Amino acid sequence: MLKFLLAIGLLLAIGFTTPSIAKPIHIIAAENFYGAVAKQIGGNFVQVISILNQPDQDPHLFNLTPSVAKILEQGDLIIYNGLGYDPWMQNLLSVGSAKARTFICVADLMHRKEGANPHIWYDPETMPVYALAVRDYLIRHDPHHQKKYRKHYQQFIVEQQTLRQLIQQIKVQHNDVSVIATEPVFGYMAEALGFRMQGIPFQLSMMNGVDPSPKQVQDFQRQLQQHRVRLVFYNSQVSSPLVLHLLHQAKLLGIPIVGIMETQPMQSTYCQWMINQLKRVEQALDERHRI
Repeated sequence: MLKFLLAIGLLLAIGFTTPSIAKPIHIIAAENFYGAVAKQIGGNFVQVISILNQPDQDPHLFNLTPSVAKILEQGDLIIYNGLGYDPWMQNLLSVGSAKARTFICVADLMHRKEGANPHIWYDPETMPVYALAVRDYLIRHDPHHQKKYRKHYQQFIVEQQTLRQLIQQIKVQHNDVSVIATEPVFGYMAEALGFRMQGIPFQLSMMNGVDPSPKQVQDFQRQLQQHRVRLVFYNSQVSSPLVLHLLHQAKLLGIPIVGIMETQPMQSTYCQWMINQLKRVEQALDERHRI
């Protein structure tokens, strides 16, 4: 009896508590497609906040607010695109913080230099490299759950294989097809599909917020009027009177148009988003081929 009482006393002295639950790793992503992949890899062991996360949001019009700066202070891992796509993020990161943080610039992972097309998440090579970087970070900082992180990463790679198969299928059926776009959002994917992209100077002007020159506009219209292109891509999150006019011309000429987004839709994984867009491309080309 005395031993039992001594044991109870010892427990009371040291404090009897239930095992503590490890705090999740806080991940802040500038863009929601990077945030979504990080969540896929980290699962329940991470808490992810994506700053650009609205499907109807124009990323080019995003304004930094004090609340966003405060959110960044909470991050253990901060992810951004680079290449001038999210300069507000890079400006914030130059400000010192009392908290130790790790940064992933996806452009650096892909060895892309300033001046390159910033829409690198449309390059099929990008996300597997990025997902691996996230997996490795999580394993270093939370080795206890490394089996889960490895499993989630492999599941993501399996999804990517499905995406690659669809890319190859479209490439075989529609290789060397000439297409045009109002912005270079889909550029890397178009290249992977074997498409010949026309009107690039026009696209760069639109992306940089510069009015296209008369020559660039005339060249775009000529591509449509002479039916030199089979498909028109446009950024469905950005519009202007000029773009709307060109899209209307394409419709009148029977040239299919396909809207491409810069922000991942809600309730969708990255791979689902890409596959859905590619299926619309495939459908538009197949319908055009039957005409």
